[in-house]
Amino acid sequence: MTMTRQNVVLLGASNLVLGWPNLIRTLREIIAEPVDLNVAMGMGRSYLKTSAFCFRHLPAIRNCGLWNQLPQDLERPPYVLITDLGNDIVYRFEPEQIVASVRECLNRIRDWHPDARIVMTGLPMASLASVGRLRFLIARTILFPGCRLSLPQVVEQAHSLEKLARELADEFGVPIVEPEPNWYGLDPIHIVPKFREAAFARYFAAFGHSPHKQATEGSPPAALRIRLPTAAESVRFGSKKTMEQPVFQGEAFTVSAW
Repeated sequence: MTMTRQNVVLLGASNLVLGWPNLIRTLREIIAEPVDLNVAMGMGRSYLKTSAFCFRHLPAIRNCGLWNQLPQDLERPPYVLITDLGNDIVYRFEPEQIVASVRECLNRIRDWHPDARIVMTGLPMASLASVGRLRFLIARTILFPGCRLSLPQVVEQAHSLEKLARELADEFGVPIVEPEPNWYGLDPIHIVPKFREAAFARYFAAFGHSPHKQATEGSPPAALRIRLPTAAESVRFGSKKTMEQPVFQGEAFTVSAW
């Protein structure tokens, strides 16, 4: 008898990339069924524009190939996590523009599957509030060297974005999961390694699943060691690159990246 598979979609940027092994382990703990995972993520990934990181360019999340490849005729509602909304602040987009792009994503998800279980994450407001000027400058220089926004400007934009994102989540009936202040260190926007698994457990718990520790029993060990996926389309050193999807296909997991 073929086991029902659970479809999961992740939209976001660097916190998904840096926490990749943690999120894979957490998904296996909370979902007993095999998982079909579709991700649109990447360091510095933007919802609105093509983004660059170390000579690699990825399309905007709202324009990527994910939307044409979402599976149809699902046996159960998919789970969708929307995170890392704040990146587009440093790309000089207004909060209204960022929220409009997230609204576009939400509408596409609802059109795809009206019963999709969607979770959004809040911005790390407490972490930003505790950032001093020197710490901010160091983080800005390392993470977004082209950004010239001041700390007050970033904080003001983040407050506006958080407010608008909450209004959007209320409109769509989507829960927002707040990040804990102690999840962050010197870097005010990236969760420190020791808290990444706890963060994903909190996010994924909002889908309404109780942990199933036994889910990994009998599963191939490789299911917990899935490499960070390469997006279907990217530009590297000026040349367009394509990668056949899914990049990983196993009994317990399939992974496609867009």
